[in-house]
Parts: sequence; structure tokens; C-alpha cells
Amino acid sequence: MYQVSNKDMEDIIKYVEAYRLSVDVKTCDIKTYNQVRMAGLLLRRLRAKQPLEKPSQASPSKDLSAPLT
Repeated sequence: MYQVSNKDMEDIIKYVEAYRLSVDVKTCDIKTYNQVRMAGLLLRRLRAKQPLEKPSQASPSKDLSAPLT
């Protein structure tokens, strides 16, 4: 599993979307048609992902040295 920054994810989405829109699926072969179809599925998955959030400074950290009660 890889972590991708929010900016990089936006760039990937733009790049894949540009590829998808540049291909005329009515005149292409089956291999290119499937690449465009897979690009659409990838775009759907990437857009469904939640962006990374910075850790909150206000949240208290757990003290792991404290005894359990």
C-alpha cells in the first residue's frame, strides 16, 4: 500500500482524466477501449478516497507508561 499526498492525487486524477477525454472510443481498438474503461474505474476509486488530514495538535496523546486499572 502506498500513501500519496493530496496534491499528487489531484495531479494523478487530472492526468488520467485528460487521457480518458483525449481518446475517441468510437474509432479505437479494443485494447485502447479497455484502457479508457479502466481509467474511468480508477478515477471513480480515486475520487472516493478521503484526502489525508494533518494530525490534530489539540488531541492529547496516550500515556503508555501509566498502569492499567
